[in-house]
Amino acid sequence: MAEVLEEKIQALLARRTELSDRLGNLEKLKAETSDRVYKRIRQDYDDQLSAVLGEISQERGTLESKVRSLKEEIEKKEKRHQEESDRVDELHIRAKLKEFDANDHGFKGEMDEAREMRDSTAAELERLRSEMGDLNKVLRDVDEATTGRKAAAGKPAAKDKKEEKAAPAEEPEEIELEDEPAEAASTGTKCPSCGHANPPQKLFCESCGSSLDEEETLDEDFDLVDDDLDL
Repeated sequence: MAEVLEEKIQALLARRTELSDRLGNLEKLKAETSDRVYKRIRQDYDDQLSAVLGEISQERGTLESKVRSLKEEIEKKEKRHQEESDRVDELHIRAKLKEFDANDHGFKGEMDEAREMRDSTAAELERLRSEMGDLNKVLRDVDEATTGRKAAAGKPAAKDKKEEKAAPAEEPEEIELEDEPAEAASTGTKCPSCGHANPPQKLFCESCGSSLDEEETLDEDFDLVDDDLDL
């Protein structure tokens, strides 16, 4: 049963690998066909792959049940092998203690039978452990096939999507550029012609070119020149 089950799952895993490879090659050929044809073929392979993975998941339960049964059987065989090995050792020690004569055919027959039973159980244990190893390997293949489903279908992993979404969420550092004009307005010179706020030490307006010398604006306020001449 285990061999048949393993062959069935191995066939499903081989089919899964085949479809995965076809999807990968389809991506390389995407530029050679229309978007409609590409989507139709991809959908076909995606559907087939989903069906195969579904079958693998169903067989996994049967596989795990078989592994549990094997484990129980191995534990029983190990206990039996230990008992049979102890029996062989006991007979061997008793022979050294001269309990049995070297020509005692009954003892020799008992010893031969004990050894044969021990060796037979050891061979059975080796077979069961090998079968357990094969089934565990298939289980690992099944886990890899089912957990790597998205990657096999050529889709980005969920982690990558989260990282892509998380990247734009970072807010850039705010750089305040409005403070300079405000500071210039408070400490600079306001143009009498256009009202532009010029930095300190400027003699002419940066905007209109008018003179920023405040003394020139006082000429309009004084009409005493003519009076002085009259005096």
